[in-house]
Amino acid sequence: MDLSGLKNATPNKQMFKRVAALLFSILIIVVSYMFITKASKDASDVVEVLRVKPSDGIPAYVVITEPMIEKYNIIKKEYTEDMLLSEDVESVKGKLSAYYLRGNSVLYKDQLLDEKPQKNEWLYQVNEENEVLTLPYNFLEVGGDILMPGDRVRIRVSYEVEQKDAAGGNPNAIYSESTNTIKKTEVLFESIVVKDMLNASSHSIYEVYKEVQKLDEDKKQNVMKSKDFLKNIQPKALLLEGTSAQINNYAKYKGLNGNSFLITILSRKSSDVIIDQLPTLEKEVESWIGKED
Repeated sequence: MDLSGLKNATPNKQMFKRVAALLFSILIIVVSYMFITKASKDASDVVEVLRVKPSDGIPAYVVITEPMIEKYNIIKKEYTEDMLLSEDVESVKGKLSAYYLRGNSVLYKDQLLDEKPQKNEWLYQVNEENEVLTLPYNFLEVGGDILMPGDRVRIRVSYEVEQKDAAGGNPNAIYSESTNTIKKTEVLFESIVVKDMLNASSHSIYEVYKEVQKLDEDKKQNVMKSKDFLKNIQPKALLLEGTSAQINNYAKYKGLNGNSFLITILSRKSSDVIIDQLPTLEKEVESWIGKED
């Protein structure tokens, strides 16, 4: 047999294509097998957590009872350390929901409270020697929506007195003379803290923000776009924390004829603005208030 022709034979292009297709198919099968095996392992590797059982959810500040929660399996890779495990069920019972909890949603540690928060909690932090003063004001004249609880302000008072002494005994006072009276302007509060603000219904604006924050996202958006909410966050009065001496000084000028108060905002460098605790809500409000205007 003559084998010399076989020695000189070379594989054709068709053979290379078949070998390449075969190797590629084997690679796909191996990769697919590894992927399916891993997915199957992940699906069977689960963690048992707690979730809200009622389909309509749990309202804010409601005591959590056993019928309100149920055990639920989630894939381990979806588990985060702030979730509540099924083994935590005894510690969860008796606690309060911090805000509205959506039905069938997983429970997180920061969604539960040991006790109901106090309304106007800042009042409990006021120095016992200090007092809180309510001062009406026009928000359009004092920085619009810039002024927030926690800001420091300076307040000047202008008032009329009978024209007896043009000098007035105060070299720092500013005078504006009229026929029978002169008008004086003096600094009433050099620096005083705005603890909260009241709307036209005499309700705390900070509490209005907090109540809205408790709602689920859908309700929150609907409420925040309503005209009632816009109206309720427009302040008509300031709640100021001052010393007895400052409040006495205010009382002295309050009953004078023709009195008016000028309020200016001081630097926030050393202020603790309360509304900064609700940054997300504040940004949402700012985004659509501009559109509403």
